[in-house]
Amino acid sequence: MKWLPQVSSPSVRLDHCIAERSMPLDSIWSGGGVDTVWKNVQRQSLGIAMSRQDRGLTRLSRRTRNGFKNAALALHLAINVERRDSIAIRVTGGMGDHIVAVRFIRDLLSHFGHAKIDVYSVTGGMGWLYEPLPDVTFIEAPRRVFTWVTRRYILVLQLTHTVDLVHMSSAAAERWPALSAMLQSIAPYRKMFSHAIDAHPHLDFHPALVAQFQNVRRDTFLNHVSGVPFGGHQYPLPEDASLVQSLGLDHKPYITVHNSFSEESGRPRATRDYPFLDDVVKEVKAQLPDLPVVQVGVVGGTLSSADYNLSSKTTQPQITSVLANSSMHFDMEGGLVHIASCVGTPCCVVFGPTPIGYYAYPNNINIAPRVCGDCWSITLDWQKTCLLGAAEPPCMFTQPPKAVAHAALPHLRVLLSEKRRSA
Repeated sequence: MKWLPQVSSPSVRLDHCIAERSMPLDSIWSGGGVDTVWKNVQRQSLGIAMSRQDRGLTRLSRRTRNGFKNAALALHLAINVERRDSIAIRVTGGMGDHIVAVRFIRDLLSHFGHAKIDVYSVTGGMGWLYEPLPDVTFIEAPRRVFTWVTRRYILVLQLTHTVDLVHMSSAAAERWPALSAMLQSIAPYRKMFSHAIDAHPHLDFHPALVAQFQNVRRDTFLNHVSGVPFGGHQYPLPEDASLVQSLGLDHKPYITVHNSFSEESGRPRATRDYPFLDDVVKEVKAQLPDLPVVQVGVVGGTLSSADYNLSSKTTQPQITSVLANSSMHFDMEGGLVHIASCVGTPCCVVFGPTPIGYYAYPNNINIAPRVCGDCWSITLDWQKTCLLGAAEPPCMFTQPPKAVAHAALPHLRVLLSEKRRSA
């Protein structure tokens, strides 16, 4: 069997590993390194014979950190994949990319009907996003493991800033003829973006530029490329309202703010960090003094304007609930803005390096940079180093906080008035 062209390691064939019964991963991984894994596999899968390719996988596993776990995972997946009814989708990137991807997968299932889908990603902590889709399983695994097991599936896709068809068997075309026809239609985009797909994420600005010329944004570009109808931004993320209730915020309006920079962390400020969010919120509070402010996020220095600091104190379902009950969320472009879009909360978003024409949600207050901007992905270290060599990226540091606050205040007052009437 010929494996994917991007495989640089010795060719590995796992066809012979298909057993007559499922093998739980725990039963084949009992410690002792990759040799123990292989012995357990042999013992439990009806006497699998070790081939030359198998021994190549063993040697490769020994040379890689945690390689024995990868080998065990690869074998477990290869043995348990239901070949006749399985699709593999590799999703890259962080929280925002996974939210865009999960909405696309939702639309794919809605449009083409039932299918069992395994989502592969190297990014941990994303499985909760896929829980509302009963036919989808999230698998956190290195790309090498994904490559090892890919041909066990009848259809394989990759979602980056476009949709890439990695592999489709004749069985997939027979089972899902409409889906097969749709996937053939992405061929022109595959040709157009081939270098960006191969270099991902370093040339991501190319599909972003094409999307903007075609008047499409990040949130819908996967649907645009594939022809799958877009099902909307709302998505039923798992929520946990216990924290909101314990703070007494479930029956009163408040706003949320995310500060992604912390002096205590010791790390340099990212180019897309907006340094004046505290001043923005102070100006909002000066106009609306009775409105509580809740700081959210995973990392970030404490903002003096925040009445509640929940940074690094929430689970993912809890932070979703906090955002869902917020009247407005203040942030830079990032994952929490994408979560807010799923639960219908408007955001005030300050843009800098990331292109506003590509990443902006239509219902948000999107603040464009006064100078520069849109340098996202042009250089390998764009997140760490300003393209101009400036210690303080002008796209973010020249944005007056009062201007940001006053752009949001009219919309916020309307939202608060609507909440009072509906209460």
